[in-house]
Amino acid sequence: MSRVSRLGRTADAVFLGYHAIAENGPAFLSLSPRSFEAQLDFLVAKSYRSGTRADLDAVAAGRRLPGRRAFLTFDDGFIDTFSVAAPMLAERGFTGFVFVLPRQVEDGGALAWPEVAGEVRRHPEVMRSMTWDMAGELAQSGWEIGSHTLTHPRLTELDDGALREELEGSRQLVEARLGRCDTLAYPFGAWDARVERAAADVGYRYAFTLPIDSQSQASPLSIPRLTVDDRDTVPRFRAKVSVAGRTVLFSQLRPLVRKLRRHQVYSNAE
Repeated sequence: MSRVSRLGRTADAVFLGYHAIAENGPAFLSLSPRSFEAQLDFLVAKSYRSGTRADLDAVAAGRRLPGRRAFLTFDDGFIDTFSVAAPMLAERGFTGFVFVLPRQVEDGGALAWPEVAGEVRRHPEVMRSMTWDMAGELAQSGWEIGSHTLTHPRLTELDDGALREELEGSRQLVEARLGRCDTLAYPFGAWDARVERAAADVGYRYAFTLPIDSQSQASPLSIPRLTVDDRDTVPRFRAKVSVAGRTVLFSQLRPLVRKLRRHQVYSNAE
């Protein structure tokens, strides 16, 4: 088994997926700043360092990482990733990965797609994108800026042409602004072998998802993450990031993710 394929199951590294870091944000899409800070302090106390793009490259090349890594990933490009999360990470010497919707980044507009229309109405101050200036500042400070596609669709439901447009178009827009974009987070965790091939074909090197029934191992283009939200108290978070906890959660998440996708309600978690 390659180092990439077992990275998420060892004590060496944990991959965590966040969305908004905000008070009273959308359920399942947010975590309070106080809770987030407590989670970061727990990681520091357990001798985790933040995982970086260079760490992914090292693992893909077959090298073992010294010490523990927490790969902190943030989907959608919420403005509070820049204004709230990034300063907290910087205080601890951490950086992260943020996956943006480049069309929303153009003007720092609403993070709006059909599944979250209600949340945009209820939480307009939270459901906002960072701007390109903000994304550029994060990149300059060591963050990795990746793609979350153009319109946040379920990629597995698209035909080949639309799939390529979502993947390639978003990558090109981010690359044109920031100079590089070869990391991706699949919206809703919706991914399969066809989507993975398409991502590789248009130039992505790494992509993040959630585990599904057929995923017994990871690859650079199917790295499973644990989603973190407002339900994750410090004790729950501690259990979640443990090796035993990750093994149990991944095995339990597969049928749950499949069921939620089938009923088209997974938008509450992504």
